This record gives sequence, structure tokens and C-alpha cells, in this order.
Amino acid sequence: MRLNKRILSVAMGVGAMAALAGCASDERGMGLPSVSTPSVPPKITLDQMVGKWGIGAYHKDTERARTLPQARAACSNPYVITKGPNGGVMMHVADSAELFELKLKVAPDGRTFVGPDGPPGDLWDREILAYEQDIITTRFSDPEVVQRYGTMVFVRCK
Repeated sequence: MRLNKRILSVAMGVGAMAALAGCASDERGMGLPSVSTPSVPPKITLDQMVGKWGIGAYHKDTERARTLPQARAACSNPYVITKGPNGGVMMHVADSAELFELKLKVAPDGRTFVGPDGPPGDLWDREILAYEQDIITTRFSDPEVVQRYGTMVFVRCK
């Protein structure tokens, strides 16, 4: 009887540790479970994101026209977005040289984000502001990161 209580106690402790491990995340929300999304369609599909891209960035909307040709010129050394092993796309998050698998997420207000698992608009996410004529316009969700990177444009390389 004493052995059964000990086994039960150990099993409960292991179960509690596993449950707590599932809750662990860093301050920006990495590792949170997926959140169900509303029925609003995203502004872009993951398949449309896959490919080679020239990237540029600007801080003032008046700089966009100048930035687009610079992004096209960056196709000489393109940024490559590939499919991820679990249905997402492989991209970088802010300030990391490591690739992460990112997923599309749609907020209740219809805004589209690409980022790791977690709620739409999480600090690791980029908001897809527009997708038109093979140009993706994005902005990071983290205001501090936006100050450094600005609004980013991805121009599909031909």
C-alpha cells in the first residue's frame, strides 16, 4: 500500500511539472498555444509569401516611392522565404539571425499578422499591412522594433 501511494505521488508530481512546462514562455509570448482565428480571410496566403524577395524599409510614408526601387535592387541578394515543416513559412523575427516557422494569424478586427504561435498582434509578429502586385508591406507589432526597422516592403524578385 505504501509503494502505491509513493508511485501515485510521483506520478502526480510529474504530471504537475508537465503541465507547468506547457505554460512556460518568454516575455514576448514565444511558445504560447495557437489561438483560434475568426472567419475573416487573411490579406495574403502563406503560398504567396514563399519565394525570393528584395527588402527595403522606410520610416515616413513619403519615403515609400524611393524605397521600392531600392528593394528591387536588393534582389541581387534576395531574402528567401520557404515553406516550414509544419505548414508555416520560415522567416526571421526581429533581432534574430535564427529562422522561425511563422504562421498567419487574423485578429478579430480583420488585421493579418505573421508570427510564431500565439495571439494575433503578439510582440514577435509582423502585421501584413498590404499585399498587392507582388509587394508585401509589413510592420512589426513591437513599437520599439518599429522605431528601428520602420515599415518594411518585400518586393518579389523576378
